[in-house]
Amino acid sequence: MADEYQGDREQDSPRQDFDTQQAETEEGNDDWYGDLPAFFRVIDTIGKTVMVILLVMLIGTVGSNVFGRFVLNTSMAGSAELSRFLFIWVIFLGAALAHLHNEHISVTLLVERLPASVQRWVVLLQELIILVVVVALLISAQQVMSISPGSSPLLGVPLAWVNVAVPVSAGIMALVTLYRIAVVLRPSSERTAA
Repeated sequence: MADEYQGDREQDSPRQDFDTQQAETEEGNDDWYGDLPAFFRVIDTIGKTVMVILLVMLIGTVGSNVFGRFVLNTSMAGSAELSRFLFIWVIFLGAALAHLHNEHISVTLLVERLPASVQRWVVLLQELIILVVVVALLISAQQVMSISPGSSPLLGVPLAWVNVAVPVSAGIMALVTLYRIAVVLRPSSERTAA
């Protein structure tokens, strides 16, 4: 009886619009991906491709430096700098992709126990808070980029290329959050039909 009640509540939940991925992925079904607008699917594909390239470069850089230090008794100049820059991009791009897939850690115990009508407003409040934080991140990133021109000492990489990881990530998160807010604000009949 309690399971039936919980199941009914979960069907109408606005949270379900974002959380279907995990349940369907566990069953081996990736239909949640088709529910994303094409724009976000393109961002997801490009983001994942870039992440793979960056991770391969990061592993190669760190691995070759470790090999050089322990086997050849020498280290590559600039490898620590390059790995730091790659790591920055991996972190921020990974955070944006995790947000796109709603995979950031969250405690939903209380929210799941609320009626669907209250859940909708709690999810809306959560997304609005995320939007405020992301906008603050965008503003801070713009300030950092305006005061730290120049290039890295060893590799000569323009620091703008490194610093742009933050606004790119925050921009993706802002777009995802605005989309989620739009989904939550849609009438429930449109959410279930879509």
